[in-house]
Amino acid sequence: MNPIVFRIESLKDNELEACLDTIHKAFDINCRRFGFTKENYPSCAAYMSYDELKKAKESGTHIYAAWADGKIAGCVQIKRDENKIYHFRRFAVLPEYQNKGIGRALIAFAKNKATIYGGKKLKLLMVYENEELRTLYSSCGFKLTETKRDNEHPFLCGIYEMEL
Repeated sequence: MNPIVFRIESLKDNELEACLDTIHKAFDINCRRFGFTKENYPSCAAYMSYDELKKAKESGTHIYAAWADGKIAGCVQIKRDENKIYHFRRFAVLPEYQNKGIGRALIAFAKNKATIYGGKKLKLLMVYENEELRTLYSSCGFKLTETKRDNEHPFLCGIYEMEL
């Protein structure tokens, strides 16, 4: 297998639609796998609108994209809260680019940016039943801090954190 060449950079405003397409395609896989629909999980990134993504970017969410073969192969968002904790969100890698190092590179990139911006911690919420993603996050330095059920998510939530 030949190594894939990619670059990671901040998303520009004119790239929002391409990023949204990547998010939709990547999250749709887990929607089908775990039975998520717009009705039972309306806040899922698979159903995010362009306006929601644009508003997130305008309100201070940092969005990074991994470019390969002339398209956005993956992306991630980080948003700082009042406690200097960065929330790692909407992490997506297109299926054809998974297991090629892009996901790990996006995690490392987001960690580095959050550190540069003065963050104390990187935190995420995920579908705990997704064993592959749990393994990836753990191998990249995230530690499971809690599992919980709530009214917003139709799954067992895994809360992971990484000290910066």
